[in-house]
Amino acid sequence: MQQLISVNSSCAATSPFVMELEDVEMYGHGNFSYDDNGTYNGTLENCPNINLPIVYVVTQVLYALVCVVGLLGNTLVIYVVLRYSKMQTVTNMYIVNLAIADECFLIGIPFLIVTMSLRSWPFGRFMCKAYMISTGINQFTSSIFLCIMSADRYIAVCHPIAAPRLRTPFVSRIVSAAAWTASALVMTPIFMYTTLIPTDNGLSCNIVWPKRDFNKGQTSFTLYSFALGFAAPLTLIFVFYCLVIRKLKTVGPKNKSKEKKRSHRKVTKLVLTVIAVYVLCWLPYWAFQVALIYSPPTECASRITITVFLVAACFSYSNSAMNPILYAFLSDNFKKSFLKACTCAAGKDVNATLHVENSVIPRKRGGGAARAQARAIESRGGLSVAVGGSRSEASTALTSRSVAASEVLPLEARPPTLAPLIAPNGLSHSRL
Repeated sequence: MQQLISVNSSCAATSPFVMELEDVEMYGHGNFSYDDNGTYNGTLENCPNINLPIVYVVTQVLYALVCVVGLLGNTLVIYVVLRYSKMQTVTNMYIVNLAIADECFLIGIPFLIVTMSLRSWPFGRFMCKAYMISTGINQFTSSIFLCIMSADRYIAVCHPIAAPRLRTPFVSRIVSAAAWTASALVMTPIFMYTTLIPTDNGLSCNIVWPKRDFNKGQTSFTLYSFALGFAAPLTLIFVFYCLVIRKLKTVGPKNKSKEKKRSHRKVTKLVLTVIAVYVLCWLPYWAFQVALIYSPPTECASRITITVFLVAACFSYSNSAMNPILYAFLSDNFKKSFLKACTCAAGKDVNATLHVENSVIPRKRGGGAARAQARAIESRGGLSVAVGGSRSEASTALTSRSVAASEVLPLEARPPTLAPLIAPNGLSHSRL
């Protein structure tokens, strides 16, 4: 998925300029950039100075906010799924992979903010390639895992007999590994052609196509990324969910218990909402990219063009921070696990020991049953704790000064089953 805010896959059909790069003549694309003058790699001197300080500052602040919220939220998602065994469903394992992809995608934001501030890429060639490749891979991975989650819902709802055989931890691991491998393979062009090029302000991290492939390279790569990273997954998702919704409407109460039917509906609603938000966040960016391909050639980027791109880029990055918020609001299981994890982090360990002074169990007035229970406990010399309405024996004996009890927070029943922002055609990191 191309939103490399630094990939130089030409932002429109601009006139290429020839440059010597390591003794190899290559065509660089005019980079639609974030720099103050809006020129293409500073090579076109007749472009007017475009100064958008407020826009740039607001953009950097929003990027920083998205980065912090996204990294914290996705880390929490990964933690609760891996920490609590009851959260480790097949769907949630796909969600973990989606969270990892989002985190890898968000890690690139600090590099982007620094580049926008300096108007140059200061991190060297290795980091340039690493940034572009990791961002691209994880951007593709996000769309692939959303497609996988849709297929998983389709199998769970439409093929309940085959589901136990196909929806297993082993199968989910194989599918996840295949998804990451596929993402790496489709980003091969970035690995081959990403490099640093000199600009008036320093260095620019870009994709530079060979001279013979210049005209085809920029257009082909954008359409290739759009098709594999957005259009194709979205089409498959649409097909899967049409089948799922039709099945949910036709399955009668005789065929499936009301409880199980409600569970399927909840999980389906969660996954469908995540996908809908993904589409809304990425559609502006891809519409902008495709529109640039078929726009008349221009030498300089206008204020409107720069602003529209920045807004589209913000939307696409924000998607990686929204998923944990959606899980918290739409899934009771995730909500309870989040609260449980935060409670532990605040120092209230789930299995913490409660100390009661003077070997006396607190009693509430008017609670006859509670008093009777306390007396029974004292007579046994042990402790019984009520958890979720049921009693559990505690092996700890009362001492002369304190009594230990397990503070158990209820864990949700069964959870629902449920990469580079490539700068618009040619948005150069160094020119941000």
